[in-house]
Amino acid sequence: MEFVVAAGGSRGDVQPAVALGSELVDRGHVVTMMVPPNLTAFVQGAGLIAIPYGENTKGVLDSELVRHDLRSRNPRTRLRAVAELTVRGGRTMQQQLLDACATADAIIAGSVGQERAHNVARARGLPHIPLHLCPIRTNGSTSMLAHLGIDPPPSVARFSWRALEWALWLAGRSAEKTLCDDLGITPVRAPFADQIAATGVPEIQAYDPAMFPGLVDEWGSRRPLVGFFTLPGHLRKGVGDSTTDDASRWIDTGPPPVYVGFGSMVPADPDALATAIRVAAEHLDVRLLVAGGWSGFMAGATDDRIHVVDHVDHDAILPRCAAAVHHGGAGTVAAVLRAGIPSVITWIGADQPIWGRAVTASHVGTSLPMSQVQPARLIDALSAALTVPTRRAAAHLAGELISPGDAVAAAADIAERVVEGRSREHSV
Repeated sequence: MEFVVAAGGSRGDVQPAVALGSELVDRGHVVTMMVPPNLTAFVQGAGLIAIPYGENTKGVLDSELVRHDLRSRNPRTRLRAVAELTVRGGRTMQQQLLDACATADAIIAGSVGQERAHNVARARGLPHIPLHLCPIRTNGSTSMLAHLGIDPPPSVARFSWRALEWALWLAGRSAEKTLCDDLGITPVRAPFADQIAATGVPEIQAYDPAMFPGLVDEWGSRRPLVGFFTLPGHLRKGVGDSTTDDASRWIDTGPPPVYVGFGSMVPADPDALATAIRVAAEHLDVRLLVAGGWSGFMAGATDDRIHVVDHVDHDAILPRCAAAVHHGGAGTVAAVLRAGIPSVITWIGADQPIWGRAVTASHVGTSLPMSQVQPARLIDALSAALTVPTRRAAAHLAGELISPGDAVAAAADIAERVVEGRSREHSV
């Protein structure tokens, strides 16, 4: 079988797709990864074929759309920003994906850029297999109102999702019509969530049912929750997680530190955030292991209490930490949960507030907006995370999670079944 895997966004969005792609290659299939240009080397480091797709992630994250409009307090401004990001570079991305899929049997695509994948799948007559890293379809268990700290009843949660789907569709339908015309396909006349669901192809949910138990009953086999993915250990060095030895030696010099890392997120005020983190560490008498990432957060801040590195192997380092302060991206949430340590999620937007509410509801951590991270609030949040009950709950939940190997194998099984089913239909 030949799969094209289209994964936009940051490393946190791409890494689970790489794990699935690697599993499919190990099974003897041909896999082509379509990823942002700045992440092609990352994918190639994992031994997979990588083709540039869309824009550099950092350019998008540093744009006014993301840094200003997407964080606006005005919901209309945020909605316009989301709609513009959805179609940004759409014509180029569609052509890139169309060319890559000339001989493919299926497209596997993340939620970032799902519209391009669905259009190209229609044009090529291929199944589009969605790969979601958090709940993004209508359901009664979660809600985009999480960023307001609201846990609405199921009926209101479902309404909020439907309202968002239709609002996004109406905001971008003119551009989407142009993109469909380019491919010679009829314009989509309803939200993409409806169109994708109507194909009957399972939408793989690459996160653990323990975090959203109600979704298993509500979605069933239409959207199977297979568990969190991660990269196998033998691929870690290849993708640049090479600071483990340095970090490991430092950890050995004292008590377990608190891990601090914000992935690809760029704090709006990194100096104020760094000050709050330092003050909290001094007040609580904890050490800090900081992964600065591509933003260089707290670079040069290393002293007796703080050790700063670029990246770490989460699976190797986090189990040796006392807790983790992070942005709440799905990949980091998964790694912290697997490590069995508490989280303090300081979210910015997108799916991060949903993960913050899920972690809080599971009693394995705390959550607050990054914009509200001040020394006193961070001290309170980290103190709560470091309590014995929270640490025990985190350790217990780690033992309940589906193993990454089983999770990615289940996803690969689904992808194979989709292609086999299509082959049988064509042979009749």
